[in-house]
Amino acid sequence: MVQYNYPFYFKPEPIGWRNQLSNKHPERPGFMIEKQATADALPTLLLGASIVSQPKLDEAMQTARSLNVPLPRAIAMLNAVGESTMKTVLEAEELVRSGKATVDLAVKALRLARQNNMNIDDAIGVLNSVHKKTQTVQSITSPMTELLLSTELITNEQLGRAIIKAKDTGMQMGRILVLNRDLSGWIMNAALTAQLLVRDGRITKEQAVQALLTVGRRRVSIEQALFELNLYVEKAGQTVKIGELVLMAGFLSEGDMLECLEIELIKEKQFGQILLEQGLVTQDLLEAAIVLQDMVANSTVRAFQAAEALRQVKYRGISVYQAVAELYPGTQALAKDFGPANLLVDSGLIVQEELVKVCDPAEKSAIKMGKKLLVAKALSEAMLYTALRTFSLYSQGFISSEQAVTALKKCKNESLSLDETLAKLGWNVPARMQWIWT
Repeated sequence: MVQYNYPFYFKPEPIGWRNQLSNKHPERPGFMIEKQATADALPTLLLGASIVSQPKLDEAMQTARSLNVPLPRAIAMLNAVGESTMKTVLEAEELVRSGKATVDLAVKALRLARQNNMNIDDAIGVLNSVHKKTQTVQSITSPMTELLLSTELITNEQLGRAIIKAKDTGMQMGRILVLNRDLSGWIMNAALTAQLLVRDGRITKEQAVQALLTVGRRRVSIEQALFELNLYVEKAGQTVKIGELVLMAGFLSEGDMLECLEIELIKEKQFGQILLEQGLVTQDLLEAAIVLQDMVANSTVRAFQAAEALRQVKYRGISVYQAVAELYPGTQALAKDFGPANLLVDSGLIVQEELVKVCDPAEKSAIKMGKKLLVAKALSEAMLYTALRTFSLYSQGFISSEQAVTALKKCKNESLSLDETLAKLGWNVPARMQWIWT
């Protein structure tokens, strides 16, 4: 067992206690809070770099408290993090404690070091070479935080705490709100997506507030909330976005994606550049993703195929063209003839004989077939919407026909929503692509 001579970190104390401490330094309000944010960097580094999950960190902290041992020792006892990884984390933490790196920079360096087998100093050097003019000044409020306040999803007290920690760590306020558990990742994703739609002129701020209230009550996606309010329309034939492709390939965690979306809103940078600056991809991997994005756009491969090819590029160190050729030789990259009837029958939602009585199995329009089945009461409205959303993901190239059947069958057999099913299966697909049929 590795012995760590390292101080134990407790969970943050209640906000009232922290306010009392901050008032003890009249010349610098919030001084003690900022000092604690830096001192408590280890949990933030572990979560921010996606090295441990929140439940595993909670378990380790409880173990450390119970046995009166340092947090790194508790993590080692639980086999939550490998020895070499923890060594790198502690090196990054020491840079923060000594003032040589912000928490934000340390998190990015950890991501890059882990993905590319680099030491922490080399990772910081790489980041400094690509991270030009990227310092973010945290304002008191932003359109996104104003949206959250207007829906009462956060309080002014929670926002104030996030502002102080953002100033000290250099991290984005949205991610801090999630790390502080003031907001769930689900709600934060909905808020960021809503704000992007407002920015692009697709919905108004008032409509965003209305939809977010629905998300908060029912835990549906922002796209579904807007669809139910008759406010959301997506066009067919859209190509995959760089962020979506990297997410589908498994190189981003939910928290990483939220942080990048928030930076996109604040800085209005290209998403690929943000991925580089956050230490989430290398220049070579980003260039490979761009090539694959073009292949999706010109129908050489489908989005789910591009994601698998990108995985092969990273983990095998091969070129994009070799990965595509090996995975999808010749014209096999093109989808086979798989219509809505195939999905409904193969997933067990309806038997072939019953479907034939109601509609033509060769019907290509999922919504036309769905309406006929709904009128005939062969499907419930809820299951029909789930089937339409699933078929939309398939028809737009974000899942294979086999995946579509698997997902819909699981929805039916386990009485799950499509969102729950995709999460259980570990499939990261863009929610926006589930509504093309509308």
